[in-house]
Amino acid sequence: MKLEDKVAEPQYREALISMTALSFIEEHALLRTDQLEDAKNSLQALFLHTSGEETMLRKLIEILKTTKQIHQSFASISNVLAGITRGVQTVDAKVAAYKQALATMTLSAEENAAFAGPFLSFSQSLLQKMDAFDNKLRQYVELRETEARYTSIYHIAMEARERLKQRLAGVLGSKTGSEIENRIRENVVSSFDYSEAESNLQFARRDAHIESEEILELLEDIRTMCQMAKNPSMREKTEDSISLTVTASSYSATPESKKAKPKPEYPDVFALFAKALRAHPRLLHIKDIVLELFKLYQHSYGMFRLDCNKLNMAIETMFDNSQAYFEAKEEDRDIRTKREKLKMIEGLIPFLEHSSTIVMESDSISYGKFSRRISEIISEKRAPWTHIAEHLLRSKVQAEADLSTRL
Repeated sequence: MKLEDKVAEPQYREALISMTALSFIEEHALLRTDQLEDAKNSLQALFLHTSGEETMLRKLIEILKTTKQIHQSFASISNVLAGITRGVQTVDAKVAAYKQALATMTLSAEENAAFAGPFLSFSQSLLQKMDAFDNKLRQYVELRETEARYTSIYHIAMEARERLKQRLAGVLGSKTGSEIENRIRENVVSSFDYSEAESNLQFARRDAHIESEEILELLEDIRTMCQMAKNPSMREKTEDSISLTVTASSYSATPESKKAKPKPEYPDVFALFAKALRAHPRLLHIKDIVLELFKLYQHSYGMFRLDCNKLNMAIETMFDNSQAYFEAKEEDRDIRTKREKLKMIEGLIPFLEHSSTIVMESDSISYGKFSRRISEIISEKRAPWTHIAEHLLRSKVQAEADLSTRL
């Protein structure tokens, strides 16, 4: 009796489906060698491994995209950071010019004590705070980048795990199997424990929050100092608050971290200068450069405020609309390769699920009819596996050739 006329027993039906899929998988290197060996034992083992690989690939692709695209999204913030650095450098140059101007004058002890010396100390202290603000803001951006990456990875891990659980809750995934199949199922599910991602996210949020507190404290110190370089009648009684929000569900500060620290007191350099000019006329020689520094301090602080708010808005927009950053981006070769594999597996899984349902069809169906039925399934229009149908048909031919020699 010819093979095609024989009754297709269930194990032969399963073998044809499994070997077709295995041939397809081997041709396109969709599973590792050890996974293939396990998968050869049964259709369910093949399904479990393929589902796990699909979930892992999907997770890996999203993490690769996150790592690359978050970096790209933060690149747009570099102009803000560069502007702050230039501002600090301008202040540094002007303070150096003031110091040089003092060096060209032979000031008396009284002239120096009345204003020149205290203002130099004041300016150097303010410059140090501005420089620290610049450095800390850069560190803050790096911390928010890390937080954004871990936020995305955490959500990816949760979604991947849930998707895998739903997949394994299906007929092929949940039915009682052999010891090998049970081991595969346990290994596949345990691969998606997202507790590490959650822990990393919590630490990243904490670090970003601590850095933001220190930045705001520095900015408040800068504001207070700049007020001392302003005409008392023009000083603000209150100031609009500035925030560096970490995230809506971010790290919460402890009561200790929220305790108000005593505000440092700074010399009223504007009043000192006005008084010193009247008592020491020679200080008129540095009047222009001092007033220029007064104005520069006000301008620098104003720009720091604007840049801080601008930076905060840019970062929060990225968190709130991360999908916008993950679209229309050029992908590198590594991501494209993994995406191509994922697309093949995305077609293979529903093919396995669908074709497995006819394994237990009427025991009287001949092998030939069963084979043609599988070909019809592969060739179905608008099926989820249409994009790999040609490859599946070729793999089926290979599988039948192998199966016929074994039978």
